[in-house]
Amino acid sequence: MKRDTNITSVPARAIDVGYANTKFTCGRKQVNGINMVHADLFPSITATLRPNATFMHAPGTHGADGCITEVNGVPHFAGRGVDMHLKGVQPRHVMKDYCTSPSYLALMRGAMHYMLEDAGNPQEMAIEHLTVGLPLNTYLEYRDRLRSIVVDRHEVVSPDPSIGARHVTVVDASVMVQPMGALYNYGLTHPDFNLSGWNLVIDVGGGTIDFLVARDKAPNYERSGAHPESMLACASAVAKMINPSLRGQYSIIQEIDAAIRERKETIRISGVEYAMSDFSGAISDVLRGGYNAMLDTIGALEDFHSILVCGGGGAVFYDFLREQHPELRPRLRIDAGAAFSNVRGFQIVAEYTQRMGSANR
Repeated sequence: MKRDTNITSVPARAIDVGYANTKFTCGRKQVNGINMVHADLFPSITATLRPNATFMHAPGTHGADGCITEVNGVPHFAGRGVDMHLKGVQPRHVMKDYCTSPSYLALMRGAMHYMLEDAGNPQEMAIEHLTVGLPLNTYLEYRDRLRSIVVDRHEVVSPDPSIGARHVTVVDASVMVQPMGALYNYGLTHPDFNLSGWNLVIDVGGGTIDFLVARDKAPNYERSGAHPESMLACASAVAKMINPSLRGQYSIIQEIDAAIRERKETIRISGVEYAMSDFSGAISDVLRGGYNAMLDTIGALEDFHSILVCGGGGAVFYDFLREQHPELRPRLRIDAGAAFSNVRGFQIVAEYTQRMGSANR
């Protein structure tokens, strides 16, 4: 990190705005003597605030954990405390043009808010290179537009009046397909993993199941793609079985999603205890739909040396594959830090790109 009297400059950062969570990096930190990419997350949902209304949550409280950003004249709140600003019914939709929405921009600036906090809340920060990602089904159509949104000077307002408005200038940016980040991260942190030859990466996120086919780290886009139903669809299927009206209630969908990912035996909804095993069939149906859609695009699986499963729902899909398709077990791998696989890979790419840019100047 480089400081002068006016600006704090950092060489490389990464943001992965997903449908369930927004992941971000704050560079590298020493953990038990190991130099690691530091990553964190917060929920991928924003609250619309009333213009000119008094902010009701005091600094340091949960409701103030986040930032306010204005998009098209409308103030949005994004961060870990967003649940304190949401209405009772908050539908979640998987939209093709998600990366152009006000919510996406507010979430990206929410990630910048936490980067600013990590740097000591400077009034001005410059990120020399920022890497972001898109699902495979929207990458080719929206990568240039997203880059033009990212490379800008962004205002990020803290709810704490003693901090107030700060600005982050993104000097340069790159857009990657999300599963490619996981391939770089896993391949470079696991010496026994062979990045050469054919590999399949299955990125199980909140809104999509992305599948990336790569040979020698180069994507084969004809065999790659995305299925628009993933962990949020699993949670919605469970909610529908309990009571269809629950599907639009953010907090309940979050609880169900956590119960699925954490393999809880029971879940308590509206004062009633439900056994999660009662919903295993509905969850498997959603995952099977994603698996079958993947096969329709990929074709045969025999030529893959390894099948890497990652993403926030990676462990759930990994268990599904092991149970439903035991013949795949010898080639299956899962990233232990599955939720941060992509964004850590983005950070690696941002660091490399920034170094190359500096060397060529």
